[in-house]
Amino acid sequence: METYNIQVIELLSLGKLPNGCCHMNLGISHLDKQASFVIEIDEFTYLQLNALQPLNGGRVRLSPYPKWDPYRNTYYSALVRTTGTFRETLYFSCSEKFKAQMQEIQLRKVISVPNDDDGQKREAGIEGSEQRHARRVSNLVMLRRGLLLVTGALFAYLCIWFNSDWITNDTNTTKRQFGTMMATTSTDSRSNESTIKEEDQEATVVKLAKYDKKDTAPLIGRLPHNSTVIQKNYEVMEISGDQSFFALPEGYVALTFDDGPSVYTKKIVDILMEHRVAATFLFVGENVKRHSDAVIYASEHGMSVGNHSWDHSVLTKAGGEKQVKNLAKTSSLIESNTHNPVTLFRPPYGAVNGSLITSAKEQQLKVLMWNRDPEDWRAKKPEDIIKYFEKVTPSGGVYVLHEHKNTVEALPAIIELLEKANLKFVTFK
Repeated sequence: METYNIQVIELLSLGKLPNGCCHMNLGISHLDKQASFVIEIDEFTYLQLNALQPLNGGRVRLSPYPKWDPYRNTYYSALVRTTGTFRETLYFSCSEKFKAQMQEIQLRKVISVPNDDDGQKREAGIEGSEQRHARRVSNLVMLRRGLLLVTGALFAYLCIWFNSDWITNDTNTTKRQFGTMMATTSTDSRSNESTIKEEDQEATVVKLAKYDKKDTAPLIGRLPHNSTVIQKNYEVMEISGDQSFFALPEGYVALTFDDGPSVYTKKIVDILMEHRVAATFLFVGENVKRHSDAVIYASEHGMSVGNHSWDHSVLTKAGGEKQVKNLAKTSSLIESNTHNPVTLFRPPYGAVNGSLITSAKEQQLKVLMWNRDPEDWRAKKPEDIIKYFEKVTPSGGVYVLHEHKNTVEALPAIIELLEKANLKFVTFK
Protein backbone atom coordinates (compact mmCIF):
# COMPACT_ATOMS: atom_id res chain seq x y z
CA MET A 1 0.00 0.00 0.00
CA GLU A 2 1.34 3.44 -0.91
CA THR A 3 0.08 7.00 -0.48
CA TYR A 4 0.14 10.19 -2.52
CA ASN A 5 -1.52 13.61 -2.62
CA ILE A 6 -4.79 14.00 -4.54
CA GLN A 7 -4.39 15.87 -7.83
CA VAL A 8 -7.27 14.92 -10.18
CA ILE A 9 -10.51 13.05 -9.47
CA GLU A 10 -11.78 11.34 -12.61
CA LEU A 11 -15.14 9.63 -12.96
CA LEU A 12 -14.48 6.20 -14.49
CA SER A 13 -17.88 4.52 -14.19
CA LEU A 14 -21.32 5.07 -12.73
CA GLY A 15 -24.00 2.46 -12.14
CA LYS A 16 -26.13 0.24 -9.93
CA LEU A 17 -25.16 -3.14 -8.56
CA PRO A 18 -27.61 -6.08 -8.59
CA ASN A 19 -28.41 -5.40 -4.92
CA GLY A 20 -29.58 -1.87 -5.82
CA CYS A 21 -26.48 -0.12 -4.49
CA CYS A 22 -25.55 2.99 -6.48
CA HIS A 23 -21.85 3.48 -6.98
CA MET A 24 -19.21 5.42 -8.85
CA ASN A 25 -15.68 4.38 -9.72
CA LEU A 26 -13.18 7.22 -9.20
CA GLY A 27 -9.66 7.48 -10.54
CA ILE A 28 -7.35 9.48 -8.28
CA SER A 29 -4.32 10.68 -10.26
CA HIS A 30 -1.12 12.42 -9.30
CA LEU A 31 1.94 12.79 -11.53
CA ASP A 32 2.51 9.33 -13.06
CA LYS A 33 0.52 7.44 -10.42
CA GLN A 34 -3.12 6.44 -10.53
CA ALA A 35 -5.48 4.41 -8.37
CA SER A 36 -9.12 3.42 -8.65
CA PHE A 37 -11.71 3.56 -5.85
CA VAL A 38 -15.37 2.61 -5.77
CA ILE A 39 -17.61 4.64 -3.47
CA GLU A 40 -21.25 4.10 -2.69
CA ILE A 41 -23.53 7.09 -3.37
CA ASP A 42 -27.18 7.80 -2.60
CA GLU A 43 -29.84 7.21 -5.24
CA PHE A 44 -30.80 10.89 -5.57
CA THR A 45 -27.26 11.94 -6.50
CA TYR A 46 -26.96 8.93 -8.79
CA LEU A 47 -30.12 9.91 -10.69
CA GLN A 48 -28.94 13.50 -11.08
CA LEU A 49 -25.54 12.40 -12.36
CA ASN A 50 -26.89 9.67 -14.59
CA ALA A 51 -29.29 12.13 -16.29
CA LEU A 52 -26.24 13.96 -17.66
CA GLN A 53 -24.91 10.77 -19.28
CA PRO A 54 -21.46 11.89 -18.17
CA LEU A 55 -19.57 8.96 -19.68
CA ASN A 56 -21.09 9.40 -23.13
CA GLY A 57 -17.74 10.09 -24.77
CA GLY A 58 -14.62 11.86 -23.54
CA ARG A 59 -13.09 11.97 -20.08
CA VAL A 60 -14.81 13.32 -16.98
CA ARG A 61 -13.25 15.18 -14.06
CA LEU A 62 -15.38 15.46 -10.93
CA SER A 63 -15.31 18.54 -8.71
CA PRO A 64 -14.59 17.80 -5.03
CA TYR A 65 -16.31 21.03 -3.96
CA PRO A 66 -20.13 20.71 -3.79
CA LYS A 67 -21.83 23.99 -2.84
CA TRP A 68 -25.10 25.09 -1.31
CA ASP A 69 -27.64 26.76 -3.58
CA PRO A 70 -29.81 29.07 -1.44
CA TYR A 71 -32.28 29.68 -4.27
CA ARG A 72 -33.28 26.03 -4.70
CA ASN A 73 -32.36 24.90 -1.17
CA THR A 74 -30.14 22.07 -2.34
CA TYR A 75 -26.49 21.22 -2.79
CA TYR A 76 -25.00 21.09 -6.26
CA SER A 77 -21.69 20.06 -7.76
CA ALA A 78 -20.03 20.05 -11.16
CA LEU A 79 -18.16 17.83 -13.56
CA VAL A 80 -15.98 18.75 -16.51
CA ARG A 81 -16.21 16.57 -19.61
CA THR A 82 -13.36 16.84 -22.11
CA THR A 83 -13.51 15.59 -25.68
CA GLY A 84 -10.39 16.45 -27.63
CA THR A 85 -10.01 20.23 -27.27
CA PHE A 86 -13.69 20.72 -26.41
CA ARG A 87 -14.52 21.07 -22.72
CA GLU A 88 -17.92 21.59 -21.13
CA THR A 89 -18.99 22.07 -17.53
CA LEU A 90 -22.16 20.33 -16.33
CA TYR A 91 -23.89 20.97 -13.01
CA PHE A 92 -26.00 18.51 -11.02
CA SER A 93 -27.92 18.55 -7.75
CA CYS A 94 -26.51 16.31 -5.04
CA SER A 95 -27.22 15.24 -1.47
CA GLU A 96 -25.59 16.38 1.74
CA LYS A 97 -24.18 12.88 2.10
CA PHE A 98 -22.43 13.19 -1.24
CA LYS A 99 -21.04 16.57 -0.21
CA ALA A 100 -19.63 14.97 2.96
CA GLN A 101 -18.00 12.22 0.88
CA MET A 102 -16.31 14.75 -1.39
CA GLN A 103 -15.19 16.79 1.61
CA GLU A 104 -13.65 13.68 3.14
CA ILE A 105 -11.61 13.12 -0.01
CA GLN A 106 -10.67 16.79 -0.11
CA LEU A 107 -9.75 17.22 3.57
CA ARG A 108 -7.81 14.00 4.01
CA LYS A 109 -5.20 15.31 1.55
CA VAL A 110 -3.49 11.91 1.49
CA ILE A 111 -5.42 8.88 0.29
CA SER A 112 -4.56 5.20 0.73
CA VAL A 113 -4.14 3.18 -2.43
CA PRO A 114 -4.98 -0.47 -1.72
CA ASN A 115 -3.28 -3.17 -3.74
CA ASP A 116 -5.72 -4.86 -6.14
CA ASP A 117 -4.49 -8.27 -5.00
CA ASP A 118 -4.86 -7.81 -1.24
CA GLY A 119 -8.45 -9.10 -1.20
CA GLN A 120 -9.56 -6.25 1.06
CA LYS A 121 -12.66 -4.09 0.71
CA ARG A 122 -12.28 -0.82 -1.10
CA GLU A 123 -12.36 2.51 0.72
CA ALA A 124 -16.14 2.80 0.46
CA GLY A 125 -16.80 -0.71 1.74
CA ILE A 126 -17.81 -2.29 -1.59
CA GLU A 127 -16.35 -5.76 -2.15
CA GLY A 128 -13.82 -6.33 -4.93
CA SER A 129 -16.25 -8.67 -6.72
CA GLU A 130 -18.83 -5.87 -6.87
CA GLN A 131 -16.24 -3.52 -8.28
CA ARG A 132 -15.36 -6.05 -10.96
CA HIS A 133 -19.07 -6.31 -11.78
CA ALA A 134 -19.23 -2.51 -12.13
CA ARG A 135 -16.31 -2.58 -14.53
CA ARG A 136 -17.99 -5.30 -16.60
CA VAL A 137 -21.17 -3.21 -16.78
CA SER A 138 -19.14 -0.19 -17.88
CA ASN A 139 -17.37 -2.23 -20.57
CA LEU A 140 -20.70 -3.57 -21.89
CA VAL A 141 -22.05 -0.03 -22.09
CA MET A 142 -19.01 1.11 -24.08
CA LEU A 143 -19.34 -1.91 -26.40
CA ARG A 144 -23.01 -1.11 -27.00
CA ARG A 145 -22.15 2.51 -27.79
CA GLY A 146 -19.50 1.38 -30.22
CA LEU A 147 -21.96 -0.91 -32.04
CA LEU A 148 -24.51 1.91 -32.24
CA LEU A 149 -21.90 4.27 -33.70
CA VAL A 150 -20.80 1.73 -36.31
CA THR A 151 -24.44 1.06 -37.23
CA GLY A 152 -25.13 4.78 -37.52
CA ALA A 153 -22.04 5.32 -39.65
CA LEU A 154 -23.06 2.47 -41.99
CA PHE A 155 -26.57 3.90 -42.31
CA ALA A 156 -25.18 7.35 -43.15
CA TYR A 157 -22.92 5.78 -45.78
CA LEU A 158 -25.90 4.08 -47.42
CA CYS A 159 -27.74 7.43 -47.45
CA ILE A 160 -24.84 8.96 -49.37
CA TRP A 161 -24.58 5.97 -51.74
CA PHE A 162 -28.22 5.76 -52.71
CA ASN A 163 -29.13 9.44 -52.22
CA SER A 164 -32.65 8.25 -51.34
CA ASP A 165 -35.29 10.98 -51.16
CA TRP A 166 -37.20 9.15 -48.44
CA ILE A 167 -34.10 9.23 -46.21
CA THR A 168 -32.79 12.72 -46.90
CA ASN A 169 -33.05 15.47 -49.45
CA ASP A 170 -29.58 16.81 -48.70
CA THR A 171 -26.60 14.55 -49.38
CA ASN A 172 -24.23 17.14 -47.97
CA THR A 173 -26.12 17.10 -44.68
CA THR A 174 -25.75 13.34 -44.52
CA LYS A 175 -22.04 13.62 -45.19
CA ARG A 176 -21.68 16.10 -42.35
CA GLN A 177 -23.60 13.77 -40.05
CA PHE A 178 -21.40 10.86 -41.12
CA GLY A 179 -18.28 12.92 -40.38
CA THR A 180 -19.63 13.84 -36.95
CA MET A 181 -20.27 10.17 -36.13
CA MET A 182 -16.74 9.21 -37.13
CA ALA A 183 -15.29 12.08 -35.09
CA THR A 184 -17.30 10.91 -32.08
CA THR A 185 -16.06 7.34 -32.55
CA SER A 186 -12.48 8.60 -32.62
CA THR A 187 -13.08 10.60 -29.46
CA ASP A 188 -14.59 7.62 -27.61
CA SER A 189 -11.53 5.55 -28.40
CA ARG A 190 -9.50 7.95 -26.25
CA SER A 191 -11.89 7.86 -23.30
CA ASN A 192 -9.70 5.50 -21.27
CA GLU A 193 -6.71 7.85 -21.09
CA SER A 194 -5.70 8.55 -17.52
CA THR A 195 -6.16 12.23 -16.57
CA ILE A 196 -7.65 15.41 -17.95
CA LYS A 197 -5.14 17.89 -19.33
CA GLU A 198 -5.46 21.28 -17.69
CA GLU A 199 -4.65 23.09 -20.93
CA ASP A 200 -7.78 21.79 -22.70
CA GLN A 201 -9.90 24.76 -23.68
CA GLU A 202 -13.35 25.17 -22.22
CA ALA A 203 -15.92 25.63 -24.94
CA THR A 204 -19.06 26.45 -23.05
CA VAL A 205 -20.42 27.07 -19.60
CA VAL A 206 -23.65 25.34 -18.66
CA LYS A 207 -26.10 26.42 -15.99
CA LEU A 208 -27.99 24.45 -13.40
CA ALA A 209 -31.72 24.21 -14.01
CA LYS A 210 -34.38 24.94 -11.42
CA TYR A 211 -34.86 22.20 -8.88
CA ASP A 212 -38.03 21.32 -7.02
CA LYS A 213 -37.36 19.25 -3.89
CA LYS A 214 -40.82 17.68 -4.23
CA ASP A 215 -39.86 16.21 -7.59
CA THR A 216 -37.57 13.19 -7.40
CA ALA A 217 -36.95 13.05 -11.15
CA PRO A 218 -33.56 14.27 -12.39
CA LEU A 219 -33.72 17.97 -13.19
CA ILE A 220 -30.39 18.76 -14.83
CA GLY A 221 -29.89 21.90 -16.91
CA ARG A 222 -27.54 22.09 -19.86
CA LEU A 223 -27.47 23.45 -23.40
CA PRO A 224 -28.14 20.68 -25.93
CA HIS A 225 -25.30 19.81 -28.30
CA ASN A 226 -27.40 20.73 -31.31
CA SER A 227 -28.23 24.23 -30.05
CA THR A 228 -27.09 27.34 -31.88
CA VAL A 229 -24.86 28.32 -28.99
CA ILE A 230 -22.89 25.04 -29.08
CA GLN A 231 -22.37 25.30 -32.85
CA LYS A 232 -20.38 28.39 -32.13
CA ASN A 233 -17.60 30.65 -33.22
CA TYR A 234 -16.43 31.69 -29.76
CA GLU A 235 -14.59 30.55 -26.66
CA VAL A 236 -15.10 31.12 -22.95
CA MET A 237 -11.99 32.61 -21.35
CA GLU A 238 -11.43 32.55 -17.61
CA ILE A 239 -9.53 35.64 -16.58
CA SER A 240 -7.33 36.13 -13.56
CA GLY A 241 -8.62 38.04 -10.55
CA ASP A 242 -5.17 39.29 -9.56
CA GLN A 243 -5.42 42.52 -11.54
CA SER A 244 -7.74 44.38 -13.89
CA PHE A 245 -8.12 42.74 -17.29
CA PHE A 246 -7.82 45.01 -20.33
CA ALA A 247 -6.78 43.18 -23.50
CA LEU A 248 -6.79 39.86 -25.34
CA PRO A 249 -3.98 38.05 -27.18
CA GLU A 250 -3.59 38.55 -30.91
CA GLY A 251 -6.23 36.74 -32.94
CA TYR A 252 -9.00 37.17 -30.37
CA VAL A 253 -11.75 39.73 -29.91
CA ALA A 254 -14.52 40.35 -27.38
CA LEU A 255 -17.76 42.34 -27.50
CA THR A 256 -19.04 43.57 -24.15
CA PHE A 257 -22.27 45.47 -23.47
CA ASP A 258 -22.66 47.85 -20.51
CA ASP A 259 -25.58 49.51 -18.70
CA GLY A 260 -28.26 46.90 -19.41
CA PRO A 261 -30.49 45.08 -19.22
CA SER A 262 -32.84 47.10 -21.41
CA VAL A 263 -35.50 46.78 -24.08
CA TYR A 264 -32.64 46.06 -26.51
CA THR A 265 -31.05 43.13 -24.65
CA LYS A 266 -33.05 40.35 -26.30
CA LYS A 267 -32.51 41.83 -29.77
CA ILE A 268 -28.75 41.99 -29.18
CA VAL A 269 -28.72 38.36 -28.02
CA ASP A 270 -30.72 37.28 -31.07
CA ILE A 271 -28.27 38.99 -33.44
CA LEU A 272 -25.31 37.36 -31.70
CA MET A 273 -26.95 33.94 -31.93
CA GLU A 274 -27.70 34.41 -35.61
CA HIS A 275 -23.95 34.75 -36.13
CA ARG A 276 -23.16 31.90 -33.69
CA VAL A 277 -21.10 34.16 -31.43
CA ALA A 278 -21.54 35.37 -27.86
CA ALA A 279 -20.77 38.46 -25.79
CA THR A 280 -20.36 39.56 -22.18
CA PHE A 281 -23.12 41.66 -20.62
CA LEU A 282 -22.42 43.90 -17.61
CA PHE A 283 -25.74 44.67 -15.92
CA VAL A 284 -26.77 47.48 -13.58
CA GLY A 285 -28.77 46.32 -10.56
CA GLU A 286 -31.53 48.92 -10.87
CA ASN A 287 -32.07 47.89 -14.49
CA VAL A 288 -32.14 44.21 -13.53
CA LYS A 289 -35.18 44.97 -11.36
CA ARG A 290 -37.02 46.38 -14.37
CA HIS A 291 -35.90 43.86 -16.99
CA SER A 292 -35.32 40.58 -15.16
CA ASP A 293 -36.68 38.61 -18.14
CA ALA A 294 -33.87 40.03 -20.30
CA VAL A 295 -31.27 38.85 -17.77
CA ILE A 296 -32.67 35.34 -17.90
CA TYR A 297 -32.82 35.44 -21.70
CA ALA A 298 -29.16 36.43 -22.03
CA SER A 299 -27.97 33.82 -19.55
CA GLU A 300 -30.04 30.99 -21.01
CA HIS A 301 -28.62 31.71 -24.47
CA GLY A 302 -25.00 31.30 -23.42
CA MET A 303 -24.03 34.91 -22.76
CA SER A 304 -21.69 35.80 -19.89
CA VAL A 305 -23.38 38.06 -17.33
CA GLY A 306 -21.49 40.36 -14.97
CA ASN A 307 -21.91 43.10 -12.37
CA HIS A 308 -21.84 46.80 -13.36
CA SER A 309 -22.81 48.18 -9.91
CA TRP A 310 -26.26 48.78 -8.49
CA ASP A 311 -26.81 52.37 -9.63
CA HIS A 312 -23.92 53.18 -12.04
CA SER A 313 -22.38 55.53 -9.51
CA VAL A 314 -18.69 56.39 -9.21
CA LEU A 315 -17.75 53.77 -6.65
CA THR A 316 -14.25 55.16 -6.07
CA LYS A 317 -15.93 57.97 -4.13
CA ALA A 318 -17.60 55.51 -1.75
CA GLY A 319 -16.05 53.85 1.28
CA GLY A 320 -15.14 50.17 1.34
CA GLU A 321 -18.29 49.10 3.19
CA LYS A 322 -20.57 50.90 0.73
CA GLN A 323 -18.66 49.42 -2.19
CA VAL A 324 -19.11 45.89 -0.87
CA LYS A 325 -22.84 46.41 -0.24
CA ASN A 326 -23.32 47.89 -3.71
CA LEU A 327 -21.63 44.96 -5.45
CA ALA A 328 -23.19 42.29 -3.23
CA LYS A 329 -26.72 43.62 -3.77
CA THR A 330 -26.24 43.62 -7.54
CA SER A 331 -24.69 40.17 -7.75
CA SER A 332 -27.39 38.71 -5.52
CA LEU A 333 -30.19 40.01 -7.73
CA ILE A 334 -28.53 38.81 -10.93
CA GLU A 335 -27.87 35.36 -9.45
CA SER A 336 -31.47 35.05 -8.32
CA ASN A 337 -32.43 35.26 -12.01
CA THR A 338 -29.63 33.32 -13.70
CA HIS A 339 -28.92 30.77 -10.93
CA ASN A 340 -25.25 31.14 -11.85
CA PRO A 341 -22.55 32.80 -9.75
CA VAL A 342 -21.52 36.29 -10.85
CA THR A 343 -17.74 36.45 -11.24
CA LEU A 344 -17.19 39.58 -13.35
CA PHE A 345 -17.30 43.26 -12.39
CA ARG A 346 -16.88 46.32 -14.58
CA PRO A 347 -16.59 49.61 -12.66
CA PRO A 348 -18.86 52.40 -13.94
CA TYR A 349 -16.96 54.91 -16.09
CA GLY A 350 -13.89 52.72 -15.72
CA ALA A 351 -13.16 54.43 -12.40
CA VAL A 352 -11.16 52.05 -10.24
CA ASN A 353 -8.75 52.25 -7.31
CA GLY A 354 -7.14 49.89 -4.83
CA SER A 355 -10.07 50.02 -2.45
CA LEU A 356 -12.57 49.07 -5.15
CA ILE A 357 -10.40 46.20 -6.39
CA THR A 358 -10.18 44.90 -2.82
CA SER A 359 -13.95 45.18 -2.41
CA ALA A 360 -14.46 43.29 -5.67
CA LYS A 361 -12.12 40.51 -4.54
CA GLU A 362 -14.07 40.17 -1.29
CA GLN A 363 -17.10 39.38 -3.46
CA GLN A 364 -15.07 36.94 -5.62
CA LEU A 365 -15.40 39.35 -8.55
CA LYS A 366 -12.78 39.85 -11.28
CA VAL A 367 -12.38 43.36 -12.69
CA LEU A 368 -13.00 43.44 -16.45
CA MET A 369 -11.94 46.62 -18.28
CA TRP A 370 -11.59 47.31 -22.05
CA ASN A 371 -9.15 48.63 -24.65
CA ARG A 372 -11.47 49.64 -27.50
CA ASP A 373 -14.18 52.31 -27.07
CA PRO A 374 -16.33 53.24 -30.09
CA GLU A 375 -18.27 55.72 -27.87
CA ASP A 376 -21.44 54.29 -29.36
CA TRP A 377 -23.50 56.04 -26.68
CA ARG A 378 -22.88 59.37 -28.42
CA ALA A 379 -23.18 58.15 -32.04
CA LYS A 380 -25.83 59.94 -34.11
CA LYS A 381 -26.30 57.04 -36.53
CA PRO A 382 -25.19 53.37 -36.84
CA GLU A 383 -22.63 54.25 -39.52
CA ASP A 384 -20.65 56.29 -36.98
CA ILE A 385 -20.09 53.16 -34.89
CA ILE A 386 -19.24 50.99 -37.88
CA LYS A 387 -16.60 53.49 -39.05
CA TYR A 388 -14.77 53.11 -35.75
CA PHE A 389 -14.51 49.34 -36.24
CA GLU A 390 -13.24 49.89 -39.79
CA LYS A 391 -10.44 52.20 -38.65
CA VAL A 392 -8.98 50.46 -35.57
CA THR A 393 -6.96 47.26 -35.42
CA PRO A 394 -9.49 44.74 -34.09
CA SER A 395 -7.16 41.90 -33.06
CA GLY A 396 -6.82 41.67 -29.27
CA GLY A 397 -9.64 44.11 -28.71
CA VAL A 398 -12.07 44.14 -25.80
CA TYR A 399 -14.79 46.47 -27.09
CA VAL A 400 -17.08 48.35 -24.71
CA LEU A 401 -20.53 48.87 -26.23
CA HIS A 402 -23.88 49.93 -24.81
CA GLU A 403 -27.48 48.86 -25.24
CA HIS A 404 -28.57 51.64 -27.58
CA LYS A 405 -30.69 51.66 -30.74
CA ASN A 406 -27.82 52.66 -33.03
CA THR A 407 -25.61 49.95 -31.55
CA VAL A 408 -28.25 47.30 -32.23
CA GLU A 409 -28.58 48.43 -35.85
CA ALA A 410 -24.80 48.46 -36.33
CA LEU A 411 -24.16 45.11 -34.64
CA PRO A 412 -24.62 42.77 -37.68
CA ALA A 413 -22.11 44.79 -39.70
CA ILE A 414 -19.70 44.90 -36.73
CA ILE A 415 -19.76 41.11 -36.36
CA GLU A 416 -19.24 40.62 -40.09
CA LEU A 417 -16.21 42.94 -40.05
CA LEU A 418 -14.64 41.00 -37.19
CA GLU A 419 -15.42 37.66 -38.84
CA LYS A 420 -13.73 38.80 -42.07
CA ALA A 421 -10.62 39.51 -39.99
CA ASN A 422 -10.64 35.80 -38.99
CA LEU A 423 -10.81 36.62 -35.28
CA LYS A 424 -12.00 34.25 -32.57
CA PHE A 425 -14.77 35.71 -30.39
CA VAL A 426 -14.40 35.44 -26.63
CA THR A 427 -16.68 35.72 -23.61
CA PHE A 428 -15.34 35.98 -20.09
CA LYS A 429 -15.84 34.22 -16.78
